Amino acid sequence: MSEKNNRKVQYLAGLCASLTFTFTGATLGWASPAIPKFKSGEANLEITDAQTSWVVSLLSVGALFGCYMGQVLNESVGRRRTILISAVPGLLGAIIILLTKWPELMYVGRFMYGLTTGSLAVVVMIYVTEIADKEIRGALGMLIQVMNNLGGLIMYGVGPFVSYTVLNSIILTIPITYALCCAWIPESPYYHLKNERIDAARKEFMFLKGRKDEKWIDEQLGIMRAHVRESMENKTTVKELLTNMKYRKALYIVAGLKIVQYMTGVFVIQSYLEVIFRQSSSISGPHVSIIYGFVQFGAGIGATFLSRWFGRRVLMLISCLGVSMSMTAIGLYFYLQEAVKLSEETMKSLSPLPLVGLFGFNILYAMGVGNLPYVMQVELFPVNVKAAASSLATMLACVLCFAVTKCYMNVKEIFGHYTVFWSFALIGYVGVLFIYFFVPETKGKTLEQVIDNMQKPAEAQPLQNNSEVKS
Repeated sequence: MSEKNNRKVQYLAGLCASLTFTFTGATLGWASPAIPKFKSGEANLEITDAQTSWVVSLLSVGALFGCYMGQVLNESVGRRRTILISAVPGLLGAIIILLTKWPELMYVGRFMYGLTTGSLAVVVMIYVTEIADKEIRGALGMLIQVMNNLGGLIMYGVGPFVSYTVLNSIILTIPITYALCCAWIPESPYYHLKNERIDAARKEFMFLKGRKDEKWIDEQLGIMRAHVRESMENKTTVKELLTNMKYRKALYIVAGLKIVQYMTGVFVIQSYLEVIFRQSSSISGPHVSIIYGFVQFGAGIGATFLSRWFGRRVLMLISCLGVSMSMTAIGLYFYLQEAVKLSEETMKSLSPLPLVGLFGFNILYAMGVGNLPYVMQVELFPVNVKAAASSLATMLACVLCFAVTKCYMNVKEIFGHYTVFWSFALIGYVGVLFIYFFVPETKGKTLEQVIDNMQKPAEAQPLQNNSEVKS
């Protein structure tokens, strides 16, 4: 082929779609500057610690329902329209939290935030992986984590230094911004092919690839259409996903990756970042939060480039091991502080330990565990069950996030801060073994090749785990 794909549209569409995760990152990071404003009275809001924990954790409950909403909309109106519709509950939730002085209404607002974040978690990665060439699919997938980190950076960097009203006004502008940016993006050709709209799929495919080679376009669309038609011979229901043995291996892999992704402490770090810093360091919590946000953002950008050079498994193995070691270091500091009860002077000399641990977690989480499970949850399933699989995976993530954020305070008070972080570390160490033995490499393969490999007999799989890292 002498003519190459012009990927400008793919990059721009992927960037705009990924921008939606700025809202996810901002709503996750919102609690870090908001909780100190509750405690200081700056928010002009009477709220107890128990109510605060509900405000923080109800985001995950809303996301649980948002996953179902995203699955239904994704199948009925398409990827692009689902992204646009998702902005509505987030916008309404932001208005409620901006105007209310009642904790009970804040529950509603955070729940509505969750509807948006859950819906986006289902559809955005599907959209990005379906429009991207195999050479840039991983990088565009990692861009979602960059935008998620950007949202967190805004909260960590600006939130502590502005009023509570301005803090909530910033979140209000995000769904409006991403909806305007996504108004032009093309629909996924896979969605049109699934519904037998061949001409529409062809038009979008040509636009995305930036090519006019009729023969090549017909060949590629023919391959895609054959796989889509084969997939659509099976049902598109959750029951089909859970009962058909051909999807069983992919289900186990994605479930394991989700546990590693969300049970290694990311929600606790993001939601209680400033509180943790104030307890473990003499350095100003707000100022360290800013540095944390910038490091997180930079790490996400670096991980995007790393995904072009290294395979999914390599990045996730390094990431998971690094996250576990970081959590071990943080837990060690709190163990010495709470259980051994070292002197204040000694603990002050050890204050860099939790900082190194938190920043190490920040960087290494962004390298792989933070986003590659999102990429793989849509790579491993065919188009007929892709939305259902992504929805179930995100629902599992929501349950895990709710459990972690809701129980964090109680576990910390009863068993000590070190128990929390060492539990996260233990899950990470088990995750390293899980990734090494069970997770296949998908870098450098088309979506059709990935699905074909996943559905081969079990004895044909082991070679994939240790090879094909190079694209």
